Amino acid sequence: MYKKGYAFERALKIHLESDGWTVIRSGGSKKPDLVCARNGKILIIECKSTASDIIYLDKAEVRHLEKVAEEFGGECVYCVKRDNAGWRLVPISELIEADKNFVLRLKD
Repeated sequence: MYKKGYAFERALKIHLESDGWTVIRSGGSKKPDLVCARNGKILIIECKSTASDIIYLDKAEVRHLEKVAEEFGGECVYCVKRDNAGWRLVPISELIEADKNFVLRLKD
């Protein structure tokens, strides 16, 4: 599982760098996964990989990422990779707040 996540984060980092972003990747299970900057814009990115159409996100994790983004003056986004498909950036505004977590419903 760790190798899969690492490979995804590394591929995204390389992709963003080739598009002109400066990217810092956090090692291990530290949050956020990537901090990216380009032309004064800052993205705080958490990567998630799934085979499902729904991802459940811990509320404390989401709130922490929001705080990090606020402190850096950036935007918090999730980069979601579906198994055997590409990835997409999802702003936290697309998350649905539930009782114990946030829910992200993926559309094809």
